[in-house]
Amino acid sequence: MDLWEAVQPFLEKCLDAMQDASADALPTTQVEPAEGRSTHSSIQAQAGGDDAGPSRQGSGIKVNASFESSMRNRIACLERDNSPYLLDKAKGEYWAEIKDELNHTSSQREYNILLEFENRDLRIRELKHSCSSCFQQVLLRHPTLADQAPYHPQEVFDDYLDERREALDRLAEEPVGPRPRGQGVPVEERDRREIAFLEDLLSDLQEKEIAAVIQPIFGQSPTISRNND
Repeated sequence: MDLWEAVQPFLEKCLDAMQDASADALPTTQVEPAEGRSTHSSIQAQAGGDDAGPSRQGSGIKVNASFESSMRNRIACLERDNSPYLLDKAKGEYWAEIKDELNHTSSQREYNILLEFENRDLRIRELKHSCSSCFQQVLLRHPTLADQAPYHPQEVFDDYLDERREALDRLAEEPVGPRPRGQGVPVEERDRREIAFLEDLLSDLQEKEIAAVIQPIFGQSPTISRNND
């Protein structure tokens, strides 16, 4: 399939990087880290750490070096593709910020929480990049699709992804009313739901093409000519 061939090299590079860490699995935790891009102080608070974490030397924290290396390689894949989903940071800067935060965690629990959060966050960015690449391939294969977008197609696409995340984040709000049914959805679950959504979107863009773009993303019924199918 043409679309699969377009994104296959990128996905294979990232899968190879992820397999480097298979011998040292990432520890899991149920504690909720900060929303969005990680904030060291908020994750410290949830893990019960001090305001200023010590350096690695003498900290007693076991560093998951193989998984850190895998994440760094995955980030490098996105950098080589000039991905817009790394917040427009210079090459090396994105990983350097993550590593600095990991180096200043004050406990094993805090380190594990932060590493797990960064792994999920990076997976979301990888999937957004792959979906965006497929989206652009669909537009190249069907040029008249862009005319049906309410404004610039790439901006419509990014807004569509942002709206889905915003809808998930609203689930984090405390229930209101006389009979609240429980706490909001934790960030781990919201991240998992976003990852599942992006995986489904990537599959649809690869297999359905026009149907995956027009109705859900552009918000209208397809009117494309059969000559462009």
